[in-house]
Amino acid sequence: MASGGKREGSGPKKPMSPYGEKTSVIRVPNSIKPDVLVYLEAFKNKPAKQSEPMPPALQASLNPIALARPIYSAKVSAGQSRFPSPAQDYEQKFLDLNERYISNPPATFFFEVKGNSMEGAGVFEGDTVIVDRAVKPKSSSIVIAAVDGEWMVKRLYKRGNVVKLLSEHPDHAPITFSEGQELTIFGVVTYVIHQPK
Repeated sequence: MASGGKREGSGPKKPMSPYGEKTSVIRVPNSIKPDVLVYLEAFKNKPAKQSEPMPPALQASLNPIALARPIYSAKVSAGQSRFPSPAQDYEQKFLDLNERYISNPPATFFFEVKGNSMEGAGVFEGDTVIVDRAVKPKSSSIVIAAVDGEWMVKRLYKRGNVVKLLSEHPDHAPITFSEGQELTIFGVVTYVIHQPK
């Protein structure tokens, strides 16, 4: 009796991919690899359909809604300088907030600040910080860091083999690291949003 060969109806009944469709190999920058993996989780175990919309978080990050608002050519004085009368006509332009404050949409995240340790750097409790994971942290950068699993906003200090996280308040001592402690730099703070007091 002959054996071997393909039997009718044998083999996998659906694609082996966890995304329910064929996949392709691509190369992404290491700095945004974790973010890409987060987005891909939304597709897992969901059969792909042409009519199925893209997950909102992914769609928003790749195609941010324009936030163009009026901006005037006149500058606002915060000192003793004298400026022309507000009644004078100035050219009105438009500023897109996404273009101004978000350079890398897929790598940009927001964090709300708790505590007063960064007040000296103009980062106050309740502020929202804009964090870009595509920006390479350097010494003196204000960063979002995870220390032993705890998130914090600090100023990064790097000199040779010495790494510290510095506060901008006299009541908070620098954070130094001993063997076995884990430090992960999540991203660099690019802007701070807060309400005037």
